[in-house]
Amino acid sequence: MTPQRQTLLITLLAVVGFFGLRALPDTQCAFLHADHQPIVVDGVQFCGLNEEANFYSPKALRFPVELKVGLSADGAQGELRLFKEDGHPYYGHEVAVSHTQKVHLHLRQVGGVRAYAHLHPVPGDDGFWRFDVPTRLRGTDLEAYVDFADVRTSRVMLAQTEIKATGSAATPIVPGRNAIVSVEASTLRAGDSATLRVQLSGPEGKPLKLLPIMGALGHAVVFSAERRLAGYAHMHPTLEGGEYAPNPTLSFRLRLPAAGTYDLWLNLNDGQEELLRTTLVVTP
Repeated sequence: MTPQRQTLLITLLAVVGFFGLRALPDTQCAFLHADHQPIVVDGVQFCGLNEEANFYSPKALRFPVELKVGLSADGAQGELRLFKEDGHPYYGHEVAVSHTQKVHLHLRQVGGVRAYAHLHPVPGDDGFWRFDVPTRLRGTDLEAYVDFADVRTSRVMLAQTEIKATGSAATPIVPGRNAIVSVEASTLRAGDSATLRVQLSGPEGKPLKLLPIMGALGHAVVFSAERRLAGYAHMHPTLEGGEYAPNPTLSFRLRLPAAGTYDLWLNLNDGQEELLRTTLVVTP
């Protein structure tokens, strides 16, 4: 092969690799973690202009990582491992920090009230990542999703699995102190890019002051209410100006998934962390 052809081939492979990487998702704001350029206001991150989250099925996308999760006999503790294609686990130093944490673990109850928790497992020297299971999720089958970034490549990894119940039955969900007043969507048509505006209020309609949680003013996760292991979307707010109002509004940009009914969980902090749920109905 001539030097000119070698140069052309290398250039072609680089271009293909670049656009291939651009197709990889950052679940929270943008398609590619390295391209994510947040807007930072007083140390709080907001998704950048024209960035949107997507609803992904990790299993369908075939990421080069396998998630395995085990629970203690009483269901109170869990541990997970993230296996690479070569069979070796990801260790703590191999995972980058994303929104103040290394691994974002999303646990969702199968059936029942479809309770949810957003956890951050702690890495050990043995390749296990350990976490405590909230009482509301113990004793029930769970769906598990993780998102994290490879420190070497900056590539966002997604994985999912199912967890069989151990321990006694889950405790009831405690009603939220704060409330979701309304959800307005710029569109609800499947496949469209939508802006979701979630207005909040404090207890009994009192003002609510949002505080940072994992570097943002809130985190939202979307699951299908009808289909098991369908996937999820993990979203962070964009900056629109209503975030610091007495009844704040958080705005999220999402490429809407297939038509159906979805649970939208909002994780916020007003001095205490809290999870609030509402329903999102996507039309054909």
